[in-house]
Amino acid sequence: MSEPAVLHWERVMHKNVRSKDRLDVGTIIAEDADTLTIYKGSGREYKVPKTLVEGYNGAEVSLGITYKELLGYKIQ
Repeated sequence: MSEPAVLHWERVMHKNVRSKDRLDVGTIIAEDADTLTIYKGSGREYKVPKTLVEGYNGAEVSLGITYKELLGYKIQ
């Protein structure tokens, strides 16, 4: 079994998030047991499963989906 991309989820709070196609998609504003909430100005929020996180380098969180795929997780 492989190690998860993030071991301590509280450390990703208020960190920048990039999609798989390297676009800036916002900042993490909340996390719970299974999901992260990402906020990008103009009221755009996304709630994504933690399983979509591919990596964290200490400054940015990388998602395993493209920006277009992320749009499917937009909070109405």
